[in-house]
Amino acid sequence: MGSATINLPTIHLDTTLTDLYKLADPSTAHLRLGFVLCGVNSAIALTPSFPRNKKYLYQDSPFNNIPPAELKDAAASSTTTELQRSIALKYLSLIPQRDAFITGGPHTPTIFFNVSPGSALQEAHDRHEAEATIAVLSPEQRPKLVFCSGPAEIPVKELGIDRLAVKIMLDDLEKKGYPLVVNQETQWFLNSKAGLAESGLPTPRAEVVDVEGFVPPLAGGECCEVCRAEDDVVGKGGMRFVPAGCKGARGQWLEEQMKRIVEKVDARQAPFVFKTQQTFGGAGTWVVSDEEKKRELVKKLMDDETGVLRKLLSQVTAKNQQLKPGSVVLSEMVRDPVGDYGVTFLVRKGGEATFLAASEQMINEDNAWIGSTINYARQDRLKEKFEGIMRQTAEWVGKHGYIGPVGIDVLETKDIPKDELVQGNGISSADGEKTAQYIVDLNVRTSGSLALPLLKGHFTSRGMTCASSFSTTLRGSRKQFMETWREEFETGRMLIMAWYEDDIGNEEKEVESIGDVVVGGKDEKDLQDLMKRVRESTEEVTF
Repeated sequence: MGSATINLPTIHLDTTLTDLYKLADPSTAHLRLGFVLCGVNSAIALTPSFPRNKKYLYQDSPFNNIPPAELKDAAASSTTTELQRSIALKYLSLIPQRDAFITGGPHTPTIFFNVSPGSALQEAHDRHEAEATIAVLSPEQRPKLVFCSGPAEIPVKELGIDRLAVKIMLDDLEKKGYPLVVNQETQWFLNSKAGLAESGLPTPRAEVVDVEGFVPPLAGGECCEVCRAEDDVVGKGGMRFVPAGCKGARGQWLEEQMKRIVEKVDARQAPFVFKTQQTFGGAGTWVVSDEEKKRELVKKLMDDETGVLRKLLSQVTAKNQQLKPGSVVLSEMVRDPVGDYGVTFLVRKGGEATFLAASEQMINEDNAWIGSTINYARQDRLKEKFEGIMRQTAEWVGKHGYIGPVGIDVLETKDIPKDELVQGNGISSADGEKTAQYIVDLNVRTSGSLALPLLKGHFTSRGMTCASSFSTTLRGSRKQFMETWREEFETGRMLIMAWYEDDIGNEEKEVESIGDVVVGGKDEKDLQDLMKRVRESTEEVTF
């Protein structure tokens, strides 16, 4: 393999997030925005300076799948565990790098949180990885990278930030009272599954099962002997659970709420979809295709050791109950879909929509999002196809005071229901044939596919009509990966939007990397061929 310098083309985005926010509300275009684009975890602190969310609960894969004993052990540890680091690399580096790539401008502060705060070597490495990613951008579109130990340490005044635009709600942002573009409770509600189910937007018919009240507090360790023992084990900052053996008021409340939810699941005829209220990275959704899958879901919900409901409902408190974080949604399944799209657009002040793109979703067998593909030549037709459903969504989120990017996941079917949708809602005839459109997920934030429309000029000017973005993991460094695909990088056919090399916890000190890449193709076959070759040499990343 050659060692000569790889000559990367300079990338110029068609527009940036900063420009889009100015378009969204011209009256505030003079204000200086800062961006907080990281993920968050409600099961475990990402670092000692980045506590888990307790108010704004998110159910991701770690929350849903990791046994309580492991979570308590990790929380009680004085050092960063392998579990914490694995999540932190994705949530504090990979995701914010990917969005920072499109924020734009040296006068736009983009906030990062260190993966290992307090370690000068690791903090320097965090900065190096992010700076190496954005170095390919034209200088006028490179954001100002600001690194902090945690959300409570953002130097808002020092940076002259007037407002923060936030991707995922963070408890500490609210505690510090930072000025925000959108109120956090409002944005959390707009992203909730129950919010979508009851919005009146064209979405599969659904039943929302709410939780009554909240788990009684463990005041002074009072409840029962099992709870007092549990309280001693958890320690400060750990994720608290109502123990399976609790005989007091807490256990009684939890059993009543779980019973109500499971009775609804048992009574529902398959197929249907079960969703928890607020999810991240494709987690928290179960497709129940038949009665066997329903039995599997009930076991997953009720299991004493890893049960989703015990973990979730144990976190419903007096401080967050108004958000209804314990609610679940049972929705009808869209049958025989003929299309699966991710539609991204800008919501301007007053609820007007500006179309950005419609990409096609890539979902793995576990129903987790792993990437998106866009065909630039079809965008005018797709804009017409989704004009109605996009306008309706923008009006709904806009009336709640939101401005900024929005992504909707839309399933399309040829079966036009007579009684499920309000006349004219979710119906398209852009292709000359009427189809029904259902919003199955609503992301009122920057979406994973948002970069694709902003890179249109980069790819089409090089004769490429298609592009795809996806996350990947591999053994090896950024340099080794780029050497492997030297021709693709030098011709602008491939670019890195996020990357992190890591050798911590690896006895052989072999570098492992996670990255987010975008690839282009002259047509769909050309693109799929390249994607297949890349995937054969790497592994996918799920969140």
